[in-house]
Formats: sequence, structure tokens, C-alpha cells
Amino acid sequence: MKKGIIAAAAVFMLVFTGACGNDATTKDTDTKEKAKTAVTEHVTKTVNNIDMKIGKIKTTESTTKNKNMVSIEMSFLNNDSSDVGIGAADFKIKSDGKTYEVYPQGNNFGDVFKPNTKLEGKAYFELPNTVKEGTLVYKPKDKEEASWSIVIPVAK
Repeated sequence: MKKGIIAAAAVFMLVFTGACGNDATTKDTDTKEKAKTAVTEHVTKTVNNIDMKIGKIKTTESTTKNKNMVSIEMSFLNNDSSDVGIGAADFKIKSDGKTYEVYPQGNNFGDVFKPNTKLEGKAYFELPNTVKEGTLVYKPKDKEEASWSIVIPVAK
């Protein structure tokens, strides 16, 4: 039953999000470079037998006034014994007492993937240009299951 619900949720997310695979490379850089590109090594977290890794965070100006488009590279490894579904819509950004949902028109990741396979992609968020840092939260249902402190780089 649980697997069926997860699979149905993943299919639903695929209708509203595009699947996209990208290699995520991260490394520590000096403070000045971090402010520009926010390339930071984030801790891998495991939730429900899925290893979750945050990669490069990139900011560009949005077409909406006073907003930026933020893309976050992410990778996932399925350590479960069955297929698992995950998508960008499972993630939120919290900052200054507000919660921001994934940008629905973005080319966001979302897929069901087999055991011992990897899923990579980007999650897009349209944020006010005043947001400089926050918490990326994995919240597939009503409960936050993982979170990472992130720095939003200056738009290029």
C-alpha cells in the first residue's frame, strides 16, 4: 500500500515537473568564492533508505520584479529493496519565518527509481531577492524528515 502511494505521488509530480539529470559536483572554496556561487559541501542525509545530497546552488535574476530564481542541484541514492519516488515538490525553503514552495514552472526533478540506482536533478525556487540564507527542508507529507542550512548566492 505504502509503495503504491509513493509511486502514485511520484507519477503525479512528474505530470507537473520535468525530469532532469545533472551531475552535481561540490567542493569547499574560499569565503569570497562561496558568496558568488555557494559551492559548499553539505552533509548527506539518509531518510527512508534514500541517501540525499545537496550540490551546487545557483542564483539568477527572475523575470518577476525583486525576485531571484534559485536552482539547487540534488542527488539521491536508493538503498531500499524496492522502487522509490521522490520529486522537487517534496522540498521547501524556510527563511525569515516564511516557507517557499518549489517553482512549479521550473524544470524540476521527479521520478521513481530502482534500488541501488541514483537520481540527480535540480529543484527551482523563486525567492525574494532579500533572502540570503535559509533552510532547505525535505517534507514529503506533513512531517519534516531532513533539513540543510543553505546560503543563497548573489545573482549572476
